[in-house]
Amino acid sequence: MEALDLFVFADALGWTQVERRGFLRDLLPHRGPCDTIFGYSSTCDPSILTGRLPAAHGHFSFFVYDPAHSPFGWARALGWLPELVAGHHRVRNRVSRWCARRLGYTGYFQLYSVPFRRLPWLDYTEKRDLYVPGGIIGGQETIFDHWERSGRPWHRSDWRQGDEANVRELLARIDEGRIRLAYLFTAGLDATMHAHTTAGPAVDAAFARFAGWLREIHARAAQRYGEVRLHVFSDHGMTDTRATSAMLRDFEALGLAYGHDYGAVWDSTMVRFWFLRPGVRERVTAWLAERREGRVVTDRQLGAWGCLFPDRRYGELFYLLEPGTIFAPSFMNQRRVPAMHGFDPAHPDSAACWLTSHPSANPPARIEQIFDVMLAAARR
Repeated sequence: MEALDLFVFADALGWTQVERRGFLRDLLPHRGPCDTIFGYSSTCDPSILTGRLPAAHGHFSFFVYDPAHSPFGWARALGWLPELVAGHHRVRNRVSRWCARRLGYTGYFQLYSVPFRRLPWLDYTEKRDLYVPGGIIGGQETIFDHWERSGRPWHRSDWRQGDEANVRELLARIDEGRIRLAYLFTAGLDATMHAHTTAGPAVDAAFARFAGWLREIHARAAQRYGEVRLHVFSDHGMTDTRATSAMLRDFEALGLAYGHDYGAVWDSTMVRFWFLRPGVRERVTAWLAERREGRVVTDRQLGAWGCLFPDRRYGELFYLLEPGTIFAPSFMNQRRVPAMHGFDPAHPDSAACWLTSHPSANPPARIEQIFDVMLAAARR
């Protein structure tokens, strides 16, 4: 009987939560933390898929200041809408779906809470599906290109579908007994912790449901295959929100003109600036030095994290909040979100995880090294 390698991606399954819960210690005894990468899933996931760091694969955050290439000129007509209407999640979701269809985007796309009046100055980076050939900005192949060339039958779930649908589809493929490699995408834990913090009945139920799926997947595979190697991993962890910062509103009270003096993208845990006139950088830097919510990230640190882009496409100056503090409002959220990620990758809650039923010859210590294990599975 053949062997099956199952790789299960669990968005936001951090090492802190794994250890606190003793998550599936019996089924997945070979385990450890995986250092994550500065940024969000938009940064981390391409690194897992390519084995490269952000400065190489070209992905970091969704929105960048780039008025010359902005596809959102239409948003000027919506700038008059009151924030109560413009920021409502149903309005945002419907406009996002319309926009993605209109622009022909195949990647993950969401306008989040970016003010409509700011959109005409911004471009969106994940225009193409990361999981299909040609989806990576830097042109690198993903693990699935390598799996395809291996000649071994493989399966990849659809990130657009819900977790339950993806699990059921994988179980059906396992029952057929033909695949030798599989990649299951799940995002339920991430969504639940964002909504409820990292503890509580809803989160406990989400972890229990996920554990139940993994046990069922492993048991069903064991009936069809001589050896089942189950590997579970994540892109980053999750941190409970302890404080919010109103820096966006405070900054806009300075009187600098967006699109004339500066550009900025306010992510949940960091703000990225571009400077358009002499003296503005110095003024902004001095203002940030008076704030106590976070710190300016140096170019040296960005370089060490693999996130220093020579063209400064993702920002000329980064200000990162302390773990547990988020911007509210920001371009990602209008109000407090119970839990968030995207802080200093060295913080314990930021660590991703690597859990497996079988020992690896070279267990990954960083999330981009998960690529190597998936590649080795195709060559086994």
